[in-house]
Amino acid sequence: MKKVFMLLVLLCCTLLGFAEEKPIKLEEKKRPDPRSLVQLPTAFIEDSLLTIEFPSSTTFSVLIVNNAGEEVYFNNYCSEITFLTLSHLSMGEYTLVIKDGSYTYSGEFNIE
Repeated sequence: MKKVFMLLVLLCCTLLGFAEEKPIKLEEKKRPDPRSLVQLPTAFIEDSLLTIEFPSSTTFSVLIVNNAGEEVYFNNYCSEITFLTLSHLSMGEYTLVIKDGSYTYSGEFNIE
């Protein structure tokens, strides 16, 4: 019984290790006034779930481009936290582009 319990604990720890949320490093690509202070949005990918947290609830657009330069996703949002299911995308490297008015943020991520 003790061996079965230890095996279950090991299995749970292993599965939790695979479902790790990975941050996407976003960089500013365009800023109209370099002296202005703007809080950057944050983005995380966990399996095929993309989470974007925007500090203000302004309208922003999300664009995802594959490594061949093809647009695979585009939509507009108006919320502080946005969840996108990307299960329709195949494994590979992608670029996330977030546009908020004249501000543009970009970061790369992988779907494994």
